[in-house]
Amino acid sequence: MSIETACQCKKSSLAVNGQVLTRFICHCKICQKVYKQPFADVVVVKSQDLAQVDQSSLTFAKHRLPPAVNRGVCMHCSQPVLATLNFLPNWGYSFIPASNFDSAELPEPSMHLFYHRRVQDKQDSLPKHSGYWQSQLALVNKLVFTSN
Repeated sequence: MSIETACQCKKSSLAVNGQVLTRFICHCKICQKVYKQPFADVVVVKSQDLAQVDQSSLTFAKHRLPPAVNRGVCMHCSQPVLATLNFLPNWGYSFIPASNFDSAELPEPSMHLFYHRRVQDKQDSLPKHSGYWQSQLALVNKLVFTSN
């Protein structure tokens, strides 16, 4: 099964040839800056499940010291397209904005991360993880138990 994704202007696209591992809402300061919104609605897939990634239309940047997520935005519309956290060649995770997918293909968000950095409260029943380490641990736990 292949799922196509694209930024708003459709000039940067990619395909996912695998399952979505999880979806979460990130309130970290970096996501607020990159997404130009109070939070980022993010989908996670295994990096090796990406196909048709034309990186020539993306500008990548790391916004903190390693290990850091390498975030790619479209050169044309400046919208986030892909972020990667790869540990070894062909082993890592990729983060894609949920807005780049057809929403009918996605699971609902599973949690809020970096909730202590929120710009506004969210009134939902999702777990809300505050603090750097608590947020990292929540995501790692979700990925470990979903990736099996």
